[in-house]
Amino acid sequence: MPSTILTVPEVCEYLHVSQATVYRLLRRKNIPAFRIGKNWRFNIGELERWIDQESLPGEPGGLSKEEERKS
Repeated sequence: MPSTILTVPEVCEYLHVSQATVYRLLRRKNIPAFRIGKNWRFNIGELERWIDQESLPGEPGGLSKEEERKS
């Protein structure tokens, strides 16, 4: 069964961003995450919800409010 918890390197690959970007988002508390000891972990479900919330209407992959109501 695939893990629903990701590490920083896995999130970097998933989002196609650098580790510096992920750590910047963490410092600013802009990305959902939790710590186990000194290591950051990310719940894939929360990360997907965060992506949906951050997506702007009209962007590729983002639906406008009108399109969301229709679906």
